[in-house]
Amino acid sequence: MAFKENIKALQGELSAQEELLKNIIKSERFFKRHKRSIIAIAIVAFILLVAYSVNGIVQKSNLAASNEAYKTLLLFPTNEQALNTLKNKNKPLYRAFVFQKAAQNSDNAALQTLVDEDKTDVIGQLASYALGQDSDMMRDFITLRDGYELIKEGKTNEASLKLTTIMNGALFEIARSLEHYQPNTQEK
Repeated sequence: MAFKENIKALQGELSAQEELLKNIIKSERFFKRHKRSIIAIAIVAFILLVAYSVNGIVQKSNLAASNEAYKTLLLFPTNEQALNTLKNKNKPLYRAFVFQKAAQNSDNAALQTLVDEDKTDVIGQLASYALGQDSDMMRDFITLRDGYELIKEGKTNEASLKLTTIMNGALFEIARSLEHYQPNTQEK
């Protein structure tokens, strides 16, 4: 009996080894057939990984350089080199700095430049408002404030009508929140 069991065990082991050998041969054939595709995918994945790493390093470097330039500008507002560094490395911070200085000095030319560059962002809208031009965002902000005051006074129907006129993206969400979460009080 032991002999028969040993033979069956050997046959099972040989079958397992045979299956392993078959799978290795299939894998080898698959690799040979798709060798170029597999290598190309590996190269692309490596390049993407390197590009992602380099991009992270460049962003950190830009952030450090723009922060250093901003610190310098806070101490020496007329430093052209720091201003150019800030403009090249961090455009939103540059626009905020220019807006702050232009608003302090009532520099209409600088404010107009900010509006001309991009009148849809917050800085462009604020510059437009500072110049006395019509600004959708500021008009919506004033409407939002008025609607909030009406809610505080308990005039919910009036507030709802006022808040529905707001169409600006970020303020639209705030207006809808105010409109939906106002207390259920009667109109005074």
